[in-house]
Amino acid sequence: MGIFDRFKKTKVKKDLIGNIIANLGCDCLIIQEKYIDDIMARYNQAFIEGKKEGYTPLIIIPSEEMLEIVDVEKDEEYLRDDRESILTKANDIDVKKLLKDLLQDVMPMEDEEDDYDIRGEFSIKEPTNHFLTVEDAIGEKVILAKIPTDKPWEVAAWVRMGGINECPLPEQQVAIFKYWYEKYGAIPAVVTPDVWELFVENPPTTQKESESLAWEQFGFCGDIVWQGVGTVNALAGTLKNSSVWYFWWD
Repeated sequence: MGIFDRFKKTKVKKDLIGNIIANLGCDCLIIQEKYIDDIMARYNQAFIEGKKEGYTPLIIIPSEEMLEIVDVEKDEEYLRDDRESILTKANDIDVKKLLKDLLQDVMPMEDEEDDYDIRGEFSIKEPTNHFLTVEDAIGEKVILAKIPTDKPWEVAAWVRMGGINECPLPEQQVAIFKYWYEKYGAIPAVVTPDVWELFVENPPTTQKESESLAWEQFGFCGDIVWQGVGTVNALAGTLKNSSVWYFWWD
């Protein structure tokens, strides 16, 4: 790659990040770290500061798809719900019923249940305490947005991804994130067009709690079991004492 090509690539990336920030309409930092521990330190610093100043930090991995998601003009062009409409819809959702319905949708078909044990065996795994998505962005510029709300679940109404590939709609995400925040102190912390990662202050500490949560997470994001750990109890084993939850929709 020649000097001109490198300059052009850098300029495109800079414009992309700038456009994402402009559409977000809030204060943002551009961070670029060489080590995952440094990224976690930057997030933790913003997390503490945000509690004092009334904002929720959110790491955004820049991409053309992410720009499409936050593009305000696209909202009007495709008649996508705005932030306030999403929050209003979220308030009307019965979360426990929603989680039950979502779980039903991802469960094996009746004729498959005999061939596949979706429950599986519980075994403790090493807790996850760093964001997985940013591992692929080490050394790259990412956005640390200061979303101006002290209600962390509302972040899903600022970055309105979802509604495709069985990813719940933004208002469903808001409702579920509020439920998990009140129960576990779970906060949306990293987002891409097909990933949410949550930072968790009070993760489950027992097998029973972890298994109950795993069934909820399986309904919310079937791919983390079907294309990930394989069974719900295997997922439960990753949740005990873990301060990071990972969701990915293919």
